[in-house]
Amino acid sequence: METKDKYKNARAFIVLLAALITWLLNMKYERSLVRSLIILLIVIIVFYVIATIALKLIDKIRNMEEVKEVDMEEAPPEEEGTDAQNHV
Repeated sequence: METKDKYKNARAFIVLLAALITWLLNMKYERSLVRSLIILLIVIIVFYVIATIALKLIDKIRNMEEVKEVDMEEAPPEEEGTDAQNHV
């Protein structure tokens, strides 16, 4: 299963959670509507970028682990007899 499929909704969840927290804080501090919307827009854009970068990093890390596993499977086992001959 690819990371994109597994974390398909993660980006939206992160952005919506950040927007919800921002909305609640804007209500608590009684900010004006225009100012609240500007802050909310900035938060949505910033967290969208952060979530996108995080998901790409997760995908790269998972791909690197898969490549290492394949390399270990393809590597031929070393023969002990050749080491003994080289060190004598």
